[in-house]
Amino acid sequence: MASRANKNINRARVSEKLRRVWNVREKLAVVMYFEKGHSKNKTAAKFNIETKQVRDWVSKKEQFIQAQPSLKRLSKGKPPKYPALEAALVEWVRERRSNQQAVSRYMIQIKAKELAKQREWQIKCPDVQSFAFSNKWLDGLMSCNNLSNRRCTIIAQHLPDDLIEKQQEFLAFITYRRIQHDYPLAFIGNMDETPVSFDLPSNTTIDELGTRTVSIRTTGHERTNFTVVLTCMADGTKLPPLIIFKLKKIPKGNFPSGVIVRANPTGWMNENEMLYWIENVWIKRVRLSNPQSLLVLDSFSAHIVDSVKRRFGEKNTNIAVIPGGLTSHLQPLDVSINKSFKAKVKFIVYLYIFFNYIVFNLNYIYFI
Repeated sequence: MASRANKNINRARVSEKLRRVWNVREKLAVVMYFEKGHSKNKTAAKFNIETKQVRDWVSKKEQFIQAQPSLKRLSKGKPPKYPALEAALVEWVRERRSNQQAVSRYMIQIKAKELAKQREWQIKCPDVQSFAFSNKWLDGLMSCNNLSNRRCTIIAQHLPDDLIEKQQEFLAFITYRRIQHDYPLAFIGNMDETPVSFDLPSNTTIDELGTRTVSIRTTGHERTNFTVVLTCMADGTKLPPLIIFKLKKIPKGNFPSGVIVRANPTGWMNENEMLYWIENVWIKRVRLSNPQSLLVLDSFSAHIVDSVKRRFGEKNTNIAVIPGGLTSHLQPLDVSINKSFKAKVKFIVYLYIFFNYIVFNLNYIYFI
């Protein structure tokens, strides 16, 4: 009885086939399998598809042979009403984006209406002046030309034309220095400054569906920054962070241990702050000695002035200066740490503002 019950259960099961999109090359492979003498049902079972799909693909074999192997659909949909105008719009969008200029959906519609008013396009595209250039039209334009509305990820840094060559030269220099001095990982470091806002407003929020206006209140200080100098070693050690405020004097108060606070009129790194950082942060990579070390840092002017270079020499430190424009590729802190650091600062600030929860252990931010 038990075996019969299990058999009935197995019969009642419905296997859900995973939907996928097949390209022309794969469809032809299915057709060839069918033409070798297998039935449509066996072919469908072999490739986990429906029998009607096999029948449809067999009937379209000649079209598949003429199509590109990577094509996924033979039908391209309804052709654009004004292909030349749309091609000009797409070229305009790509030109602006190549210059790292923002483009919105509304800007594309405005540009299209401006072109429609020109005599040249009225001759090429009859009735274009009365065309609505609606949101539905814009959706089709973007879909056909692989365009989408994107959130800005970073303020783009212009990469040099000889990116690969400079990158290889820098990595070769690092390799040469490591072979020359055989630094332990604990004596290879990276230092970078990053601005942190006094107000850290979120770009997104949870709100009710259908809400027309989504507002996020700020204190008005989201553009007021202070500087945090982070330093890490290749073995994972983190040196104390240095914070620089835009003030004439260091504010009075009890600051958390393990954090060094400075102040100057600009709130940014300069020659004096760099010398202070060497004497109060960099020397903490090891106690009571100055072992031969390597420090990777960017080409900011305060990093490479003569007085700073001499002080590094006194501390037995070789510096490796990242070529201009390559920090987004070669600066470890810039690539891996700074964004995570700011996200955790924002999280802890929110805990304090909204829940009155105070985090005293700054290592929670710096180490996780």
